[in-house]
Amino acid sequence: MAISKLNLEDFCNEVFSLFAIHTDLDDYRLAYFLNKYLGINLCRKAFDLDFVNSKGSFSVFEHIDKTNFLKWSLISNIYNHSFSAKTSNNDLFLESNNLVQKVNLLTEYKNVNYLLKIENNDNQVDLEDVVKEIKRIPQVITLYDINKDLKNKENLIFL
Repeated sequence: MAISKLNLEDFCNEVFSLFAIHTDLDDYRLAYFLNKYLGINLCRKAFDLDFVNSKGSFSVFEHIDKTNFLKWSLISNIYNHSFSAKTSNNDLFLESNNLVQKVNLLTEYKNVNYLLKIENNDNQVDLEDVVKEIKRIPQVITLYDINKDLKNKENLIFL
C-alpha cells in the first residue's frame, strides 16, 4: 500500500509579501501612520488572532483594496501575557507577584513588533515604494522583507 504525504505547501499556494516592522508604536498608532503614508484604510478586525495552545492574542488590522484586488493586514507579533503567581515563603502571608510573559506569533522573529502582509500582489503595488513610504514614518526603526526566510507559514494562512 502506497503512503502519500501532504505538506502545508500543498494547500497554501497563496502569494503574499511579508514585512517585519520594528517600532515602539502601539498597534493603533502604527495603523494610523500606515493609513496616512500609504493611502490605505486599515481597520481593526472584530476578533484578534488567537490559537488554542497559545497564551497570546494578537491584534489584526485589515484593509481590502477592491480596485487592485489586494488585502493588507497588520498583525502584532508580540503579546505580553500578564499573570499572577502566588509564592509561599513559609510566612503567614502569601506573596502575589505580577509577571509578564512575552509570546510571539512568529517564534523565529522574536524582536519584530509587527508584520505587514500584502496578499495577491501581482505587481499592482511597487513594494519598493511601500518600503520607502513606511521608512518615512519617524517612529519606525527598521523594516525588511521576511517572506523568503519564513518557516512558520501556518500562523499566517488564517488571516
